[in-house]
Amino acid sequence: MAPAQAAGKTTVTYTSEGGSTYGGKAIFWGGYDQEAFQVCDTKKDGMAAWAHWSWKGGSVTLEDANGSTAFCDNEPQHIARKQVPEGSTVDITVCRVKNSAKRDCTYSFGKA
Repeated sequence: MAPAQAAGKTTVTYTSEGGSTYGGKAIFWGGYDQEAFQVCDTKKDGMAAWAHWSWKGGSVTLEDANGSTAFCDNEPQHIARKQVPEGSTVDITVCRVKNSAKRDCTYSFGKA
């Protein structure tokens, strides 16, 4: 599993297939007035990146299927902002998806 950071800071979680680059990543920015969530499809491999963030009282799910580059494309449909209670633990799941089948999933957590 790829490392992640926590405690009211940015948490980046990568899919688990490995290789020189990962196919997807989920980013959580905690510790702000409104937390931010972003999913990034980082490979042109015919698969999408799917991410789900959940905490007591809420959740966000996003999918990115454009296979941009190793960097995020920052398109609005791949980003969400929500108010998460201060100090809440946010569970993070990121997977590669094709035809609704999830694979190479990784689980992590962040702090709001």
